[in-house]
Amino acid sequence: MRSLSIRPQLSYAAVLSAVVAAESAVLASRAYSVHPLPLRAAVIFDLCAVPAGLWWLLFVRRGKAQPRTTARVFVLSVAFAALLFGRDVRLLAAPVELFLMYLAFTSVRGALRARASADAVTALRNGLVAALGDNFAARAAAGELTAFWYAFFSYGAAARAAARDGFTAYKRAGWTAIYVAVALVSVGEAAGVHFLLRRFGPIATVSAAGFHLYALLWMLGDLRALMVRPIRVEEGTMHLRLGLRWEAEIPLSLVERVELSPKASPSAMRLAVIGSANLRLLLRAPVVLHGPFGIRRESRDLLLQVDEPERLSARLGLR
Repeated sequence: MRSLSIRPQLSYAAVLSAVVAAESAVLASRAYSVHPLPLRAAVIFDLCAVPAGLWWLLFVRRGKAQPRTTARVFVLSVAFAALLFGRDVRLLAAPVELFLMYLAFTSVRGALRARASADAVTALRNGLVAALGDNFAARAAAGELTAFWYAFFSYGAAARAAARDGFTAYKRAGWTAIYVAVALVSVGEAAGVHFLLRRFGPIATVSAAGFHLYALLWMLGDLRALMVRPIRVEEGTMHLRLGLRWEAEIPLSLVERVELSPKASPSAMRLAVIGSANLRLLLRAPVVLHGPFGIRRESRDLLLQVDEPERLSARLGLR
């Protein structure tokens, strides 16, 4: 956000305090006990819409804040209303989720139009961070959305070309067979859980089925990301990609040494799907690594497990 003057901040706080006081008076009034449903709906609407609308009027319209900050205020308002009213605000999650899906779609489409080899994960994260700010929630939402993007939309020619030109990190670990086995177990478990939960009604059975379907789609997206989102070395940069787990942008000028079949090091950051590492990158300075659900780490000593360590080492040009 841009720097804000004191006067609009005071006005914003004063009006919000008046709104909260007014809504509290409505909830405590005799009319609320007579007409609880319409008054509750009106209070929820005011608590969600008024802060965002007031923010736009006092700050965005006057050029003191960027338009995207209105979305952040709206999300925070919905969260505050949810703390007060619980499940009554559940329906408000629908427009928030639709908004995030719209941001995801426009971010990926814009990136793909700008560059044929654009990365969907980076595009989604940049789009959500631009709208909601650089925070854990935005990065975690991007992680969830990209899993489903790769499950449904990663089967084109561009994805296959990226996999051919990069260095994958899942074949030696046998990750495809592991995922197939886990998926078969999950389907069998879902059938057993379905019959077990029938006595508790349709809500329990549908919820369990939805959870298993979500898990299967997430695993498919993660596997597809490992396949079509490999490590790439181009234009003086190593684009470190380990599916949806870890990623980093490493300038080749930072690579001090590359070791094949390295020994375990307690100070190194291990970036392997499963099994022992077969490549070590020692950097001259730490780099930021983006992990699952918005996690960030810094390290200059990286242990990798790649399918072709010799070829990657030769591509980096260091030993």
